[in-house]
Amino acid sequence: MSKVLKTADGSSTLFSPYFKEPYHSVTAGAFTEALEKFCKPAKVREKARRGKVSLFDSCFGLGYNTFTFVSEVTSENPSAEVEVVGYEFDIKVIESSLSLNWGKLERWKEVLRELLRNKACQFGFLTLNYFRPKLRIKVFIGEGREVLKRISPVYEGFADAVFHDPFSPKVNPELWTYDFFLLLRRVIKDEGILATYSASTPVRKALHMAGFGVVEGVAVGRKSKSTVASPSFKTEERLLRKFELPESVPYRDPTLNQPHWLIKARRQGCIRLLKTPYRPIPVYHL
Repeated sequence: MSKVLKTADGSSTLFSPYFKEPYHSVTAGAFTEALEKFCKPAKVREKARRGKVSLFDSCFGLGYNTFTFVSEVTSENPSAEVEVVGYEFDIKVIESSLSLNWGKLERWKEVLRELLRNKACQFGFLTLNYFRPKLRIKVFIGEGREVLKRISPVYEGFADAVFHDPFSPKVNPELWTYDFFLLLRRVIKDEGILATYSASTPVRKALHMAGFGVVEGVAVGRKSKSTVASPSFKTEERLLRKFELPESVPYRDPTLNQPHWLIKARRQGCIRLLKTPYRPIPVYHL
């Protein structure tokens, strides 16, 4: 099992030995982050009042984001219909969550246990399923790009909210590319809201290029602000000015299957080219 870390709000998270990063912000607190950086910016309670709300959880992880979402919706409107679709690469991470203290969310652990018991195969992926009249959850077990390539046509226009919570672009650039955000744009509703903890300018530019309007979110646990995006938003002018800088070049993965080192190297090469002074090639007349 991965190392257990205590976060600022008293909740626990795990440290990934592969990515060398924790699954949640230690300084913000795992549950605080789920609420402040994801649920509130996505206006989950406001959407719950309509009676039906859907989430696409991009990197299910320990399940904190999903179950904070479910808790917020049902607290605001106990009669609301809730549907969650997500993906996670490693089922062992989900299983490990059961051994952690969920605090106020402890009552939702039984849902997670049933989710893990009810396995099926869909679109070529192992899936975890929970079905009740008012609550439906489906988690695909697989690499994010492969999952989205296969399911995005089926879930087109599905999500009122998208929580995008992979490891950082530095270590997991595969899930922060312009090309990946095009797939997320496909699954979100036109008025839906995507929330992510990242404050990276290349990430924000990639979202903007993929059809999202981008604004700054909140600063919780660190100085930089998170990112909130929606097809219905207009990108902030201050961010648009930053997008003109060479360093704003987004990550690219045109085939959606390229290794992280190539994705990073391509971006660095583009930045170097943009920073290289233009020197006209002399023309010699014979």
